[in-house]
Amino acid sequence: MKPNPQQSQGKFNKKPAASHAKAGQKQNPNFKQKHKQRKPASQENKPNKVEIRKMIRQKKAAEAEAERQKIQLEKEARIKAYKKQRLEKTKVISKRTQRGQPLMKDRMQLLLKQIEEMKRR
Repeated sequence: MKPNPQQSQGKFNKKPAASHAKAGQKQNPNFKQKHKQRKPASQENKPNKVEIRKMIRQKKAAEAEAERQKIQLEKEARIKAYKKQRLEKTKVISKRTQRGQPLMKDRMQLLLKQIEEMKRR
């Protein structure tokens, strides 16, 4: 077997040498890079893909919320109309004479109204 040579012979705490460009920056505080990567002016204000996706999601969520609100309002309007109709029907049916007999006149009008509605449909 061959003995493994030691990789660091000499100074143990020595750091590896930095690249040439970085060494220049550390030595000279006024060092300027010759080739900076710049974005064109049109791309600086342009949103990236993640931001575009976020905006699309927010737009879809707002549309969905508006649709839910619209459906909820329609549902409430239907319920209110049904309750009003039911109340009128109950009032007509519950009318009585002085002796406690039901009023046939109002009941006949209610039946006539229902028949006319069925003919329209």
